[in-house]
Amino acid sequence: MPSLADRVIARVAYVHALHTTRRFARSLERIEHAQRQALRRALAVVAGSDYARRYRLDRVRSLADLRAAAPLVRFEDIRPYVQRVAEGDPTALLSRRVRLHMFALTSGTTAEPKMIPVTGPFVRDYRRGWNVFGLKMLRDHPAAILRPILQSTGRIDERTTPAGIPAGAITGLLAATQKRIVRRYYVGDARIARLDDPQQRYYCLVRFGIVRDVAFAVTANPATLIRIAEVGSEHAETLIRDVRDGTLSAQIVTDAAIRRELAAKLRPEPARARELETLLARHAALRPRDYWKLEFLACWIGGSLAHYRPQLERWYGPLPVRDIGLLASEGRVTIPLEDDTPVGVLDVQSACFEFIPLDELDAPQPRTLGPTQLEPGGDYVVVLTSTAGLVRYLLDDVVRMHGWHGRAPRLEFRYRAGHVSSLTGEKLTENQVVAAARHVMAELGLTRLDVLLAPAWDERPFYRLYAAGCDDATLAQRFDAALCGQNEEYASRRKSGRLGDLVVVPVPGAFFERLDARWLQSRRTRAEQYKRRCLLTRVGQDAELEALRTALR
Repeated sequence: MPSLADRVIARVAYVHALHTTRRFARSLERIEHAQRQALRRALAVVAGSDYARRYRLDRVRSLADLRAAAPLVRFEDIRPYVQRVAEGDPTALLSRRVRLHMFALTSGTTAEPKMIPVTGPFVRDYRRGWNVFGLKMLRDHPAAILRPILQSTGRIDERTTPAGIPAGAITGLLAATQKRIVRRYYVGDARIARLDDPQQRYYCLVRFGIVRDVAFAVTANPATLIRIAEVGSEHAETLIRDVRDGTLSAQIVTDAAIRRELAAKLRPEPARARELETLLARHAALRPRDYWKLEFLACWIGGSLAHYRPQLERWYGPLPVRDIGLLASEGRVTIPLEDDTPVGVLDVQSACFEFIPLDELDAPQPRTLGPTQLEPGGDYVVVLTSTAGLVRYLLDDVVRMHGWHGRAPRLEFRYRAGHVSSLTGEKLTENQVVAAARHVMAELGLTRLDVLLAPAWDERPFYRLYAAGCDDATLAQRFDAALCGQNEEYASRRKSGRLGDLVVVPVPGAFFERLDARWLQSRRTRAEQYKRRCLLTRVGQDAELEALRTALR
C-alpha cells in the first residue's frame, strides 16, 4: 500500500506529466510551429561547431533552408566528427554551450559500433517523450499506478572514450536520473546493470521482482521479457531457496562484490517461498503470469517482433501490450497511444522530421517530404535532425502512414531499409556478413566460400547460413563468432540467448549458380549490374532457397 508521502509526491509528478502531455497534444494541432521549434533547438546543439560552419547552418531558418544547406547523411558520413568529440574535441560537432553526458552505442554497418552523442537537450527530449507515453499508458491502466515495475536497463559505461566520456546504454542514464518517486517502484537495483553476464542480470531481476507486487514490465525488446521469464523458471528451485533464506545465489551471481551489495537489500520471506513452491508443483514451471498480478506489458510488437506475441502470452498471460514506439538511440520517432498496435503518432517535438518515399530511396538525390505531406498507405524512410547533433540523418527505418492524429501522421514501423536484418534488434548488415565470411575463409585457408544468411523462427529466432565451398564441421561456430566480432548487438543477443544458435545448411556449388540465374531474370537487370545478396532480411524469404535445395538433391 503506497504511503501518504508517496501519494503526495506521485500527485505532484502527475501534474507535471499532465502539463507535458497537454503541450504535446497542442503540438499535434500546431505541427508546423512544433517542427520549427524542434529545428531551432537541434541547430542550437551544433551551433558554432566545425560541422555547422562547413554547411553554414547558422543561415538555416526553415526546413527548406536545411534541405538546401546540408546533405542527407548516415553515421559513417559523420563518424570522423563524432570520433573527434570522443577524443576530446567537442566543437567538431557540438556547441560549446552543450553538455555531453555520454555516447549511446548501437550497431553500425561496420564492426565498429555507432556512437550517438547524448546531450543535455537530447536527454530532455527523450524523457519528455517517455513522460507522454507513460502518462497515457497509466491513465489507460490505472490499476498499475503506484505499483512496482519490472524494467531492464543497460549500463552507461560499457566502455570509455579516449577523452574519458562513458559510452553505453542510454537506458541506464535515464533510469539513474529518473524522478525519485518512479525509481522507488523499479524492482531492479541499478547495480544489476554492472553484471556482464545477461543470465545473471535476468536472474537478479526475477529475484528482486518475485517478492514484489509487479504491475507491468517494460523493455524495448520482447525477447528480453521472454528470456527473463525463462531464466527464472530454469532456476526455480534456487530462486525459491533464495527467497526463503533472503539470499542471492553465489552459483548464479558469481561477482562476489556486486552480489554482496545486492544481497544486503534482501530479507528472508518464507511465506512467499511456500507460495512459489505451490505454483511450481501446480504448473511444472515458474511463470510471471502465475506469480504476479500483471496489468499489461510494454515492448515492441511491430515488424518481425510480432512473432514473439505467442511466447509472451505463454509466459505472461493474455495481457494487453503497449508498443513503446519507434525509438532508437538516435531519438524517438513515434508515441503509441493505444494497446496492441505498433502504430503511434509522430513525436513532433523531439526532432525535425523528413520522409523519403521508399521507392525513391536509391535515387541520387531523393526528395524528402514534411510530416503533413505523407499519404495514408505510403511507405517512407525516416530522416531526422535532432538534439543529438544529427543533421538530416537517415535513420533507415521504413514506416507506413496510417492516417492522422490531429494534424500529425500516425506511423507504423515496418522494417529496416536496405540489406539489414533485425530479428531482436541486432541490425545485421550485409557488409557484416561479407566481413564474417572473409574472416572465416582466412581462418580455414579457403579460396572460396559462397554464403547467404537468412533469418528464421522456431521457438526463438535464429539464422540459417546457406553455404557452399566448405565442409568443415566447425563452420557454424566459426561464422557465429565472426558475426559476434562484427556486430556487438548480435553478440549480446547470442550471449543472452535471445538469438538461437546459427544453423548451417550445406548446399552444392550449383545452388548459387541457379539462384543467380533466377534472381537475374526476376529483377530484369543487366548481368554487369547484378550483385548477389548475402543477407535476407525477413523471415520466410528463404522458402525459395529451400525449394531450390530440394530440387538439387
